[in-house]
Amino acid sequence: NKRLKLITPIDKTGWLFVLPFVIGFIFLFGKPVLESLNYTFHRVTVGETGLVLDPIGWENYYYLFNKDIWFVKDLLKMCGEMFVKILVIMFISMFLAILLNDKFPGRLLFRTVLFLPVIFAADQVMATFSRFVGTSDLTATSNSFVSMGQEATGFVKEIISSFGPLTPYIEKFTVYAGQLFNLLWNCGIQIILFIIGLQTIPKYLYEVAEMEGATKWETFWKITFPLLTPSIILCLTFTIIEYFNSSTNSLVMTIKSNMTARLDYACTQSWVYSLGIFALVIIVNAVLSRRVIKMD
Repeated sequence: NKRLKLITPIDKTGWLFVLPFVIGFIFLFGKPVLESLNYTFHRVTVGETGLVLDPIGWENYYYLFNKDIWFVKDLLKMCGEMFVKILVIMFISMFLAILLNDKFPGRLLFRTVLFLPVIFAADQVMATFSRFVGTSDLTATSNSFVSMGQEATGFVKEIISSFGPLTPYIEKFTVYAGQLFNLLWNCGIQIILFIIGLQTIPKYLYEVAEMEGATKWETFWKITFPLLTPSIILCLTFTIIEYFNSSTNSLVMTIKSNMTARLDYACTQSWVYSLGIFALVIIVNAVLSRRVIKMD
């Protein structure tokens, strides 16, 4: 019976929505992906008739892990920085989703503004804003926010300097707090996913909690947060992948620059980088999936 229930009508609907992506991947990306994997085991040079492949076995992988000291070190450094940044993004996304899930005047406008960077590139949104307010005014406003942020950060650092051993950790948090505006541009998808998760929680649970005299704080930790765990895992997975695939990522820029210099080694870096992300996502899902609470 359990085997028969592995594919439910809901699962079939989900696969139906995923089917266009699967078809597109097979016919458009499948061949280049396999070719890039093949390049990692060859020395690729440009000949008169095209690319020339000379088999070299695992030489590229050996060089990556034993001689290229910067790649693995930068990858581990990114993983360390990732956890703090992702936690901040998840906290901001959940907080804003809870606020935007309530009914208040202008709710649709706020949802639209926060979701604009997802529909358009951030540069295009800023260019649109500059047409209405003027480039000079936008620059002056941006500089004002920057100066205010610097003054606020300096004030906060003076306060937290009295915390002793905890000072480095608190200063790390204030750095991301100073980048609040930039982090908001990366929260659009997560906010929508959290709102969807909040709307799936039955309202009668809150009514029962209110009748029992539970406070808002108790209701959040006993009802809202546990039933949001599926959305938390989904948002966390998306945020991890988005973080590592950012175009401003130093390792991504390094791999792109190597594409023109040495294609085979750049492909090797890409595969190790991608497999590292995949392994991290699998580990995170395996650890957190045990804590998921679903409504039957």
